[in-house]
Amino acid sequence: MTYTTIETSLSDGRPYFLYQFTEADQVSRFTSRAAAWTSAGSGGTEITWEPAAVAHGDVVQTSEIERGRLELTWPMSHPFARRFLAPLGNTPATLTIFRGHEQVPGETVAHWKGRVVGAEVEGQRILLQAESLFSTLRRPGVRAKYQRLCRHALYGRGCGLDIALHWQAGTVTEVAGNTATMPAAADHPDVWFRGGVLRFGPQLGFITGHAGDTLILSRPMPDLADAVAAPEIDPETGDPLPILADLAPGCNLRAATCAGKFGNLANFGGFPAIPGRNPFGGGSIV
Repeated sequence: MTYTTIETSLSDGRPYFLYQFTEADQVSRFTSRAAAWTSAGSGGTEITWEPAAVAHGDVVQTSEIERGRLELTWPMSHPFARRFLAPLGNTPATLTIFRGHEQVPGETVAHWKGRVVGAEVEGQRILLQAESLFSTLRRPGVRAKYQRLCRHALYGRGCGLDIALHWQAGTVTEVAGNTATMPAAADHPDVWFRGGVLRFGPQLGFITGHAGDTLILSRPMPDLADAVAAPEIDPETGDPLPILADLAPGCNLRAATCAGKFGNLANFGGFPAIPGRNPFGGGSIV
């Protein structure tokens, strides 16, 4: 009996799904089955798939990009899905869904492939939105814009700055919603970290505001809030251990900031000398 035989039958199919998420060199694997699932890997190794209450919608083949999206449903309590409630980092999360049948445990097929593009909360569920890998082939490439502000994303490819050289460690003392308190942030002027990044473990949070030791994030970071609310206890002293996080400064995309704050003017992607008057507007520019 083969996968094709069962798949084409009218009533013999007992399908299960395997979900593989890849972020750079980090791979997370889950299965829709009630128990852990083991499959054969390369070189005689075994791959373990963690059971999770995850499900996805119907896979649709369409020429319309938006209709080709896939939605995955997770319980609110699942720590992996909660990571995506924070702003997505520069590393894309690629999703591959494999489909198999219980009668043929050693044979699966790649059912769908794409990348995670967002997440939202609906009641007691987390909904992950993923788009098909083929949808990116239909989109035009990003073109350079003629503008005064820098067109590059901070710490991105065009910017050229290495974020690893700009991390500053600090202790998080309080979290309320999308607001975090870090005394280390007060060592710098206000708005120094606005537009920057807060990192807690694998999670990244985009900083939209900074005043003193207070940081405002674009979204809440549930894992950080849980860690502050219930910190680990030092087994020797009995005192709560500090909650450590990293900060990277932000940029307002202006040439003066690029030069003075980062010394990166050679990679500035804006055109600050654009004239204030449009030479094609019909009026005099003299």
